[in-house]
Amino acid sequence: MPIQPDGDGNDDGDNDGDNSGSGHSTDPILRLRTLGPSESIGDLRFAPQWFGDIADSANEGSGNWGSFPAPEESTDILIIGGGVSGIGTAYALRSHRPILLELRSRLGGNAVGESIGEGSHAQSWSLGNTCFMRTNPDSPLGRLYSELGVDQRWRVDNSETTFEYEGAIETELLGQNPSAADIAALAAYRAAVTDFAQVNPLELPFYGAPSLDVQELDSRTFAEDLALRCGTLPPRLAYLLQAFCCSKFGIGMDEINAAAAWKFLAAEESGQSVMLGGNAGFARALMQSARQGGARFRTEAQVKEVIPAIGGYIVHWRDSSGGSQGTGRLRSTFARQLVMATPKGIARSMMPWLAAQDQAKFDAMGQVRTAAHVVATILLSRPVGRDFNGIYLQGSSDFPMNANELALRRPIMQAYNAGFAAGGLSSRVITLRWPLAWPTAESSIAGNGDWRTYAGLAAPQISEFLAELGIGTGSVRQIRLARWMHGTAYARPGAYTGGVPQALDRAVFNNIWFPNQDTWCLPSIEGCLTEALRVAERVEAALS
Repeated sequence: MPIQPDGDGNDDGDNDGDNSGSGHSTDPILRLRTLGPSESIGDLRFAPQWFGDIADSANEGSGNWGSFPAPEESTDILIIGGGVSGIGTAYALRSHRPILLELRSRLGGNAVGESIGEGSHAQSWSLGNTCFMRTNPDSPLGRLYSELGVDQRWRVDNSETTFEYEGAIETELLGQNPSAADIAALAAYRAAVTDFAQVNPLELPFYGAPSLDVQELDSRTFAEDLALRCGTLPPRLAYLLQAFCCSKFGIGMDEINAAAAWKFLAAEESGQSVMLGGNAGFARALMQSARQGGARFRTEAQVKEVIPAIGGYIVHWRDSSGGSQGTGRLRSTFARQLVMATPKGIARSMMPWLAAQDQAKFDAMGQVRTAAHVVATILLSRPVGRDFNGIYLQGSSDFPMNANELALRRPIMQAYNAGFAAGGLSSRVITLRWPLAWPTAESSIAGNGDWRTYAGLAAPQISEFLAELGIGTGSVRQIRLARWMHGTAYARPGAYTGGVPQALDRAVFNNIWFPNQDTWCLPSIEGCLTEALRVAERVEAALS
């Protein structure tokens, strides 16, 4: 049944949880009663902490453990991981009343958000991605969106690509007086995007062997492929494509493979759809429908290990609901079918015995590479006054084009109007996507005090962008920094032809399944949902 918005238009954080009566909300969107304290840095007010990932959240099996009891419950399906892949699997299998365990206090994974205000002044925003790619209404994803009713609650963005370049907001990709070579390069680029979008779409993800097109594009970086097709890129186009790759994948176009890059660009060519609350708004609708259908969600559930048993698996976990992480009651649950909807590295740490059963899969799970990023949310006391969805930032002819330059400059790369779905002009929230596209980036945000370093780097960039929108720094109520320490899986050349995706996709004993966007290194809500729906079909077949 489609989920209706709350009567006041706000995502209110009512208790949607199971948590064995703890009363703790599982809602992906946290309602803020107040903003809390701020600290002034560079004439801007920042919340004095990180949001997003918590310390050591990557290792669900960490902590001090005692002796676990015998299983106190059994279930046909147990799902570990409450991101979109996990919630999507729970939704598709909701008639089986699956149990889902999630480490954090909220469901959604990277698709969580916040809201503030009452009634017509309420606004919600995402701490992760904000957009859906357009899809065929008759496809599995199209049918899912229709079932949830979200296709009636989003706004489609078909506007031109908008970007900041040399201090001005632009849409013209060539600038004034372009050379003949620049005109030809842009035409070649546009022809390639059209080809991959409408004529020869790339088969990603693939099941079995990759197509010849995917194999060829997987053999080189996106930068190398662009050089073959287009020659030397016009400066504005080169900047945009570099910012695009960093924002979507967390690495530059000189590192991402051409197959993944063209797949994403072709998808964006078809337009984007945006919900209130971004992807967090979608996660909320998905969670509500799954729960109404019978799925059981338990947050603040810290999983230690998965133990093979006769007829299934015993999962050892700590129920920290109502307490603090690392404390709580030790519990054991028996599951006949187990869905590991976590990043592959986390799943691997819970199943060390897998190395003896499927060495190729165990090794592949250790080969997935991820990138860190930060999301900065700007809360304003006045409307934005400009109806836009996204704007690429910091454009110039000397934009950093490799990891070393990115590590030195650390530019924020995209701004989103969090109220675009409601019209845009009256929005009072802007979110900034800040990919940290260099190898050691994760360690630079690992400390709880590292937010100050990033606030200092963000302040001049934010002030400059707000000035271009005609907004003074005095209109900033607070800026909130969310860190995502390994939130984006990426594919370098060779990622699709070495057998790693097939190994990651493979089930174990026909009763452990691994849905996550990192299987195919396609970091998108569509990647999560495609994996969830496919695994749900396979679980249904195994149960029957």
